[in-house]
Amino acid sequence: MRGTRRPLLLAATSALALACSGGEPAPAEPAEAPAAPEAAPTEGAAAEEAVRSETFTAGGAWTADTIHGLEPVVPARTATTPAPLPDDPAITATLQTLGKVVDRYGADPSNPWAVGHAMLARGPELQLTNGQPALPYLFSTYAETFPVGEGELIRFPKTQGDTRVEPHTDLMLKVFTEAGVSPEQPVTVQGKAFTVADLYRGAVIQSGLDPRTNRSNYSGTNDIPWSLQALSAWAPKGLRWTSLDGISMSLDDLSTFSTTVLVTESKPLFEAMQANADFQKDGKGIFAYTCGGAHLLQGTAYSIERGFGPELGPQFLDEQVKLMFYRLPRELLLYDQLMQKAPQHTVLLLVQRLKFTGHFLETMHKLAAMGVYTPDAEQKVLLEGAAKQVVLTTAALEQQAAFEAMDALRTDQEQVYLDIIGDSSHAINGLLLAQGKREVRY
Repeated sequence: MRGTRRPLLLAATSALALACSGGEPAPAEPAEAPAAPEAAPTEGAAAEEAVRSETFTAGGAWTADTIHGLEPVVPARTATTPAPLPDDPAITATLQTLGKVVDRYGADPSNPWAVGHAMLARGPELQLTNGQPALPYLFSTYAETFPVGEGELIRFPKTQGDTRVEPHTDLMLKVFTEAGVSPEQPVTVQGKAFTVADLYRGAVIQSGLDPRTNRSNYSGTNDIPWSLQALSAWAPKGLRWTSLDGISMSLDDLSTFSTTVLVTESKPLFEAMQANADFQKDGKGIFAYTCGGAHLLQGTAYSIERGFGPELGPQFLDEQVKLMFYRLPRELLLYDQLMQKAPQHTVLLLVQRLKFTGHFLETMHKLAAMGVYTPDAEQKVLLEGAAKQVVLTTAALEQQAAFEAMDALRTDQEQVYLDIIGDSSHAINGLLLAQGKREVRY
């Protein structure tokens, strides 16, 4: 599906630093962002893009007056990992253990952020602990309407009072598109009838980013990956729009911007990899991004494989694959060393270990399923090893009685409590992808 894209600008970036945590802390103020692509398409490229954009409204871009007519385009391709792990009783037991955490705490109707993660693990048919189906409950309880043109669309707010709803822009939509929810699914928001497609339309028309002036509805570069994946999932070819803030947008440019951020923030790790050196998780570069940059890589890669972004996008993804396999053994060693030095922080470090290994499995098997790479013999060994590390880390958390202490953690260490819910959900998704029991739609 890769079409004509604008060249990637390798611009310098000063990224926002958000802690890597399942609880998704409040974002910092935006820093100066990388420059967006500057060059307009050549005359030939513009002609070709016009052919790709036959679904555009008159004028070439969706606006507040026309966005209600945008029809989501559901991905036609599905694929599973080309390197599935065999059935393993240890993995089955781990899925059961983590599943109990998700079913009890992730399906909590008072915690919509957790429900979104639980749906990632359990699918769109998730039932909440109050007996309600998760999807309609999320919309009727937490979504809101907002005016667009002569009508209304819907969205999820970042918070509702003191309740964390969607700390990253379009997190819920990203989950829905990934889990296979139909855009035609009817939902009720503030007593009015809509469909999930209205959430998508609302996400498109609200998305605005002008790096030259730092105008954006995003709180920073770490706020974009979920939205980029969500917008790419149901986008017609060559999607362009004018945001409610009057910013001219294209999905190609947004994807290129995210790729620029990914490449730039990965540079220190690339240099360490080329020198075959170790590194420290110092909260800088890619380590300033949620879950060590896993979501930045997933969102960017998904958009590229859906046909958006820079012309050299696939080549940059090849380098990211090498980088991820370089990181795996070294980051695991870092956690082991820290646990030896500070045994009083064992539970916290084990949770971070679960975060890293679960997201690694999820990311690398998604990329393999989409054809970004085909695992070679050495990579298959590392993928199998990552799955074993999820198993071992889960067992270690059980031994530390971390799952039994969830109620106490919610009161005393809420961030750890949230991390366990989110990271258990991603680990389940990663293990199911690794076993070839879950598809990627792209």
